[in-house]
Amino acid sequence: MENKAKLLVLDLQGQPTGASIDLQFNPEKYSKSWDLAWSEEGNTLQWNAITPADFILTLHFDTYEKKEDVTSRTGRIRSLLLGSYRSRQEEQSEDQRPKGCLFHWGRIVYKGVMKSIKEEFTLFLADGTPVRSVLTLTLRPWPGEL
Repeated sequence: MENKAKLLVLDLQGQPTGASIDLQFNPEKYSKSWDLAWSEEGNTLQWNAITPADFILTLHFDTYEKKEDVTSRTGRIRSLLLGSYRSRQEEQSEDQRPKGCLFHWGRIVYKGVMKSIKEEFTLFLADGTPVRSVLTLTLRPWPGEL
């Protein structure tokens, strides 16, 4: 049985919409990051809270053999970040909440909201068309998920 990593798009209630984004390769790595909230109390530090862990995922994409622009494969993932922004700009203000996604790879499942995306282009055709990239996704936990 093949365990292929994928992202499922979530509706506003946090349920999968049925739309999935198949990833070209399983992740090379992933990590979790916690933030400690503290404040200064005189000459000492006062601990306030620890935020739930962000999930940081590194994904590789390659379209070199097809000689296609790699953003044709990565654009759908970027749309998870841009969807809310576009609706706000176009003043479609019904609901401007960020889009959620569920990362699923075998036993690893993380339900979150896209916080940031970084795309690094690493290989190009002679005309400058990017054909290989590395996406770093940072997901913040879905409300109520830890």
